[in-house]
Amino acid sequence: MDKSVEKSIERRKLILSGDIFKTIVIVCFPLAIYQFFNSVSTVIDQIICSNISAEASNAVGSIAQLKNAISAFGAGLAAGGAVLVSRLYGAGKIKDAKKASGNLFILALIMSAIIIVLFMPLAVPLMKLCQISETAIAIGKTYFILQLFELALVSINNVFIGLEKAKGNSKIILYLNVIVLIIKLGLSAIFVYGFHFKDIMWIEIATIIAQSMLTMVGFYFMFRKSNILQITIGTFRLDKSLVKTIMILSIPIFFGKFVMNLGKVTVNALCGGFYNATTDGLIVGALGVSNNISGLTTSITTTFEDSESSIVSQNLGNRNLKRSLKIFTRVFCTAIVISIIGYILTRFILLNQVISLFQGNDDKGIYYSNMIKEIYVYDSLSILALGACSAVLGLLYGFGKTFLASILNFCRIGVRIVSIIVIHYAFPNISGPSCAGISMGISNCTIFLLAIVFFIIFYTGLKKNGYRNMHLEDPEPGVSDVQF
Repeated sequence: MDKSVEKSIERRKLILSGDIFKTIVIVCFPLAIYQFFNSVSTVIDQIICSNISAEASNAVGSIAQLKNAISAFGAGLAAGGAVLVSRLYGAGKIKDAKKASGNLFILALIMSAIIIVLFMPLAVPLMKLCQISETAIAIGKTYFILQLFELALVSINNVFIGLEKAKGNSKIILYLNVIVLIIKLGLSAIFVYGFHFKDIMWIEIATIIAQSMLTMVGFYFMFRKSNILQITIGTFRLDKSLVKTIMILSIPIFFGKFVMNLGKVTVNALCGGFYNATTDGLIVGALGVSNNISGLTTSITTTFEDSESSIVSQNLGNRNLKRSLKIFTRVFCTAIVISIIGYILTRFILLNQVISLFQGNDDKGIYYSNMIKEIYVYDSLSILALGACSAVLGLLYGFGKTFLASILNFCRIGVRIVSIIVIHYAFPNISGPSCAGISMGISNCTIFLLAIVFFIIFYTGLKKNGYRNMHLEDPEPGVSDVQF
């Protein structure tokens, strides 16, 4: 047996029967480290843009949430497909897991084509719809179009990442993505500081080059013979039942992620409509920067959604019902601890130093950085709530309760939109940045309370009715054999 296959089987055994905290460390933490580096990279990109001009930074920040909303298409598909593959892999049904992997890959190619064909012609109308200022559109139009091409690549890369997560092989994801980030930042620095290019499209070109390299490496890993979930030409036939299952799992995840980011885009648009005239059109970009700063912490805990769902799915495939709940409690506590540490660091210790990096060299720099700080003071209150919510969502995704999870994110957009409208009209003396920050804090804290309520309802039903003929009173089974 190939050594790579042997390692995959050993890792599967650890996930299904080994120490739970060790499993979380091996599977979740490499992805959390990668996401932290990715968030740092995003902040550095923003800083580089600030050194071009405040308008350039504003354009990048304004476009960020719109990009995240569109990225939900590929991310939702990959997450739902990974849940199915993890479940089959945990049950030891390697042949079926390979078929599901092949079908997921084809669907990702179709999704990439849709992103390019559907959204590229609508780039400028979408930016206008989101109340992005005319100055930001003029600066960022080409940048956004290039980002859509990047998202097509990312949709394919997400499948590769999802399949590696399904095997618990998160180290390779960390190593490869850190290399990608280094290439991206290196090229960005060369373009801006070496060649003195003043167009932000060069920052996106650097990103596309780096993501293209990850795509090529991903193809190699997905198709190589030593991959236990190798994609072959034979798995390229779309299976109606597999596609149906993937879509049933993926569509609610997509809507949940899309609605969550759409909520941010909608708040940005409302803030642009309410306050652009009084903030020199910079408020939408400031919202994006504030979100990126909080992302230094929340991006780490958000990785637990997908990582936890893969671990839970594998264990449910092996009929480890009680172990799945134990995994949730460990992940929940870990996310809370990380969130508390992140909040203290970014809010009370490092905030002024980080904010000062966005002042740039032009006259609007100080005004722009002060606006970011005003928003973040309130926005940071949601860090703990989002960490806990991610753990609950990971559990629901792992159990295939993706529709229930999507309801949480629908609630978030409703609360966020209502809160900013109420604050704007009921308290006209509150400044635009403060109003935006307060609305984000309220919505995320509300979603945390709803997540706890949903978990109680879910757990009560699980305790009473069980799950797929499994009950909490049942003894834990041994690790099922692998069937090639």
